[in-house]
Amino acid sequence: MKSCRWVLFISSLLFASVGLPVQAETAESLTLEQVLTKIDQVGASLRSMSSSISQKRWTDILQEFDQGESGRFFFLKEKDEIYLRKEIDKPQENTLIISEGKLLYYQPKIKQLQKYDLGNRRDRTEFLLLGFSSNKQALKEAYQIRLGKKETIEGREAYPLELTPKSQSLSAYFSQIVLWIDTTLWVPIQQKLVEPTRDYLLIRFDDIDLNPNISKSRFDLKLPKDVQVVGS
Repeated sequence: MKSCRWVLFISSLLFASVGLPVQAETAESLTLEQVLTKIDQVGASLRSMSSSISQKRWTDILQEFDQGESGRFFFLKEKDEIYLRKEIDKPQENTLIISEGKLLYYQPKIKQLQKYDLGNRRDRTEFLLLGFSSNKQALKEAYQIRLGKKETIEGREAYPLELTPKSQSLSAYFSQIVLWIDTTLWVPIQQKLVEPTRDYLLIRFDDIDLNPNISKSRFDLKLPKDVQVVGS
């Protein structure tokens, strides 16, 4: 149970996936296999990315969303290392960083840093990195995948991919994950992470910049001297 709470906490802070544009054949009637192949192609060239990010949580028992939050998102892949940074500026500032096997979550208003050593749980960042480094074969092994009909999200056409975990250990965290794949860039521009309670997190990426020049220093965290550190 502690493990489940840990993953849900991390995933509620950040879950994201992106790719690179592929020369399109137009996406009029692509099959599931063709969509997965395009995701593979864009992921193979991905080195860095930045975007704006907005997310909101649906509580099923209340039948309503929370007020949501918005900010910026950064990603860098250097050799075998993955770096992620999410900066929320509204409604309340906070920063989450994953770097070199550690997770940092800083809330400047209360001057508190939550720190986690991913250690042997490092593979569980798969939930956060779905689409960053996973390929279609890995997706097929872990999920039952269904391709939905194209939808329009904020003026962008996208294919919804419905992922249902095959294993009980995965489904304990999320009963379903939906990725909306942009038909021009072939990136997931929206995600829906559904928990067993039917609560879910809805995340959207806008203003995506692929392979920008991002320094590793972007993933450093400058803290005041009087910050309280919680965790390992």
